[in-house]
Amino acid sequence: MFNIKKNQKGVSLYLTIVILSVLTTALLSLVSISVSQIKIIWTTSDSVNAFYGADTGIERLLYAVFKEGYSLALGDCASAYKATLANGASYEVCVSDTSTTTVWSTGKYKKTKRKIEINF
Repeated sequence: MFNIKKNQKGVSLYLTIVILSVLTTALLSLVSISVSQIKIIWTTSDSVNAFYGADTGIERLLYAVFKEGYSLALGDCASAYKATLANGASYEVCVSDTSTTTVWSTGKYKKTKRKIEINF
């Protein structure tokens, strides 16, 4: 008679290896996606900090112009309007050198820069 168990030796080992390979591939895919998402979150956080740095520069200059009587000089990148904030972000505010009053502020945080431009 045939001994069915003799013909099936190693099948469970083969199935175990296949199942572990599938699970490992799925796990590595999830880890790869998670790492990508974490990088995106950190980049977005840096971008927001740089943007708010630029916004702070614009607000500071507008306050100086309208409340403190500061007069804008064309082409001016006043050193008074360069600062580093408590969170490490910094800003620099400049005025255009054309007849329209355009002001831009560049915010920097780590390796990220964001620029805001206003006309008034």
